[in-house]
Amino acid sequence: MRYRTASHLASLALFSAILAASFSSQAAETRANRFSVSDSVTSVQLCGNRNQGSKKAAQPYRVVQGEQNGQSYLFVQWMNQPDDTPHWRGVAAHTQGFAEINDDSAGLSLSNLRCRAQGKAIQISANVSGGNPAVKRRQLQLEVGPALEKYSISFTPALK
Repeated sequence: MRYRTASHLASLALFSAILAASFSSQAAETRANRFSVSDSVTSVQLCGNRNQGSKKAAQPYRVVQGEQNGQSYLFVQWMNQPDDTPHWRGVAAHTQGFAEINDDSAGLSLSNLRCRAQGKAIQISANVSGGNPAVKRRQLQLEVGPALEKYSISFTPALK
């Protein structure tokens, strides 16, 4: 009987150790991701209103710019207002990334990011440095929305 109890205790101890290590690594990974994401955000702007001209609650776009390891990143989020909140408290309903900008090998750096409403869509412009071919200055024009996953992007001079 003792042998059985000892082997059960050993199995339980091993299982507990594996479970604890799993939780520990998950917690460390979550902290690292949260730190790297929040630390890399350089600019957040609310811009435009997808419900312009309607009597519904405002649904702006949120433009999030970040930088990590010398590479710029850009995301646009479609924000919604929860029905049960008396004051505006936006919740991201959809996030759109841009492969032309967010590609690690693109080597782009964005500066002077500006956003303006254009009907129910938004237009983002920025100065761009880097890219292929290497050019010191480029202009970015990006039109987003109101439909999800629809955007138009151009660089002057063009990227290869």
